[in-house]
Amino acid sequence: MASVDTAFELEKKGTSARIYLDGLTGLRGLAALWVALWHLWGFAGRPSYGFDLGGLHLDLTPLIRTGWAGVDVFFVLSGFVLGLAFCQAWLGKRPPLRLGDYFRRRLLRVLPAYYVQIFLLVLVLVLTGAQLPSLGDLLPQLLMVHNILGSPDSQLNPVYWTLPVEFDFYLLLPVLALSIAPPRWLALLLGAFVLVLAYRYSMFTFFVQDMSTGMKSWWLNQLPGRLDQFVSGMVAAWLFSAAREKGLEKSRLFRWRGWLLFVGLGGIAGLAWYIHWRQPIGAVNVEGLTYWGGHWSLFLWNSLAGFSIALVVLATALGTRLTDLLLANRGIMYLGLISYSLYLWHFPLVKWLNQAGLPVLVGQAPLLNGLLWAAVPVLLVSSLSYWLVERPFLAIRHRSS
Repeated sequence: MASVDTAFELEKKGTSARIYLDGLTGLRGLAALWVALWHLWGFAGRPSYGFDLGGLHLDLTPLIRTGWAGVDVFFVLSGFVLGLAFCQAWLGKRPPLRLGDYFRRRLLRVLPAYYVQIFLLVLVLVLTGAQLPSLGDLLPQLLMVHNILGSPDSQLNPVYWTLPVEFDFYLLLPVLALSIAPPRWLALLLGAFVLVLAYRYSMFTFFVQDMSTGMKSWWLNQLPGRLDQFVSGMVAAWLFSAAREKGLEKSRLFRWRGWLLFVGLGGIAGLAWYIHWRQPIGAVNVEGLTYWGGHWSLFLWNSLAGFSIALVVLATALGTRLTDLLLANRGIMYLGLISYSLYLWHFPLVKWLNQAGLPVLVGQAPLLNGLLWAAVPVLLVSSLSYWLVERPFLAIRHRSS
């Protein structure tokens, strides 16, 4: 376990804000696990999943089928963690960030594991005799502009769509950070919310309304379609920084942390059950009635989810007994440590295992059966990707420029 301890120390020393919060590492791990569980559920045939407790049936299907919201968690967390460094600089707790060093750190964080996976996926295609991607499809992915010059079908890995959106956030952050301090942070949040609503509604109405569900998702989720989630994380970082400046235990925000967590988790659960009720599994998309048909939730669900997640992130940063217990333990924190590689590798591994036609271990439980087959390979490959690819470059990234 010494090597794991060293990895955690590396993470702590490498935080540009000079503040490391165990619970947020654990939350990152749960977000990656949530996305992976959603894809497993899809390959399992999207079954209903629940259990009986004291004569009461608890249906967990809504939480599993909205596992794509793990990406929402990533976007909010990025806004918080990266915004925190700018907030600390604004408060004089650390020197101002140098843009060259900032972008260098971002490139070393994202690109190595991404490029290694692209190489290995292309190698698998060559060895299996499958069709190789054209240079016109591969080059935008290498340059991380496939959100503009690509499509869902051109991606080597379906999860890649989030990476250029995230990278666009990195490019915008130094500009957005100019408006994070009072009294402008509320205007920044409201402005981002209005911009996202206008973008998603106009994009749907004038461009993607008659497209397939996949293309609707592709275009509606591009920048600025998720900008308010990133900004929600930034605002949470400012509120945390301001409370920390006063002394956490003396701040009103610290006394409200339990309520922040309760409202945030309630919002996430409520949104999950609402969308499940609004569009049951197998429902036919009818314009104006279902999510992808133009229901109001298509334009506001992610915004409301991002706000709820930001409350959870803020409460976790402030520290509660529940978040410390569930998120700040070594097992969940290790998932957070390897979360980027876990996010990259889970889909191709689950897809290959599903194509292999593996025997059924647990009858009448396809999701559990898939989980039993996938857990070890996904964790093993993700761990290897972290230790052999991510960690060496993280060590380089964390050296002072």
